[in-house]
Amino acid sequence: MNYTCSLCHTPTVFFMEKQGYRLYRCPKCKLTKTEFTKRYASFVNTFYSKGYFTGDPKYSAFSGYEKDKQCITRNLQQVLRQVKKYVPTNAKVLDVGCAMGFMVELARLQGYDAYGFDPSSYALSHVSPTIKQYVAKATIATASYPKNSFDVIILTDIIEHVPDPVGSITILQQFLKRGGYIVIATGDTQSTAAKLLGKHWTFYIPPQHLVFLSKDTLTTILQRTGFTPVSWFRIGKWLRLEYIIHLAESAGDYWWGRYIHFIVKWLHIGKLSLYVPMQDNMVVIAKKTR
Repeated sequence: MNYTCSLCHTPTVFFMEKQGYRLYRCPKCKLTKTEFTKRYASFVNTFYSKGYFTGDPKYSAFSGYEKDKQCITRNLQQVLRQVKKYVPTNAKVLDVGCAMGFMVELARLQGYDAYGFDPSSYALSHVSPTIKQYVAKATIATASYPKNSFDVIILTDIIEHVPDPVGSITILQQFLKRGGYIVIATGDTQSTAAKLLGKHWTFYIPPQHLVFLSKDTLTTILQRTGFTPVSWFRIGKWLRLEYIIHLAESAGDYWWGRYIHFIVKWLHIGKLSLYVPMQDNMVVIAKKTR
């Protein structure tokens, strides 16, 4: 069954099947989406549970989110360093999909008036006591903040989790002051890594990832929702070796992953942190212009 592209209204074509889900791609603008028939609100409430954050292989997610805190914080710092070029450190920040609050914690330590929200009760139960008052349980659809109240809204590895990025950014746009910025980090389907790895690209992980973007499709979405991109850059990521192997085995669907996992565990080197400069993660800073 084919679908119509939500961006350019072109009939989409079957792209691939992975983990029991079919992905469709627009032949014109290349927007790619997961065929998803579940009720999203119910799915969010059940999917982002303990197993998602603790290495249950059926989720193809984190091997241990709390254990990854140092690496995740280093990755978030790369984004925050660029944000500082556009907004002062006393600005009001909203982190969308804050999970255990690592970005909120990092931003507040650096002088920002930072807040966050996330739909996962499990993740929020592990937020540091020092920032619990600044985070809330919500999805983008249910988030409640005053209009025009934030200077910058950040989504790092979040936009790919929502079925309707245009609708989601439209909602978030209301919370942002005119002249404020939205920051989005996500995988780039037109990156060299994505093209070379194809089905094995670890960003193709339905059903947690529902939409897959390129610079062109993300630009279209931003312009359609009242934003003008002002800066694009790419980031590599710090990852624990245990997490890299977990991704290769689950999200990458590599048959040899289980054997490497055994060797890493036997050698007790899973805690080793490595910088992975794949350059398949793009980040855009866009200004609210209407």
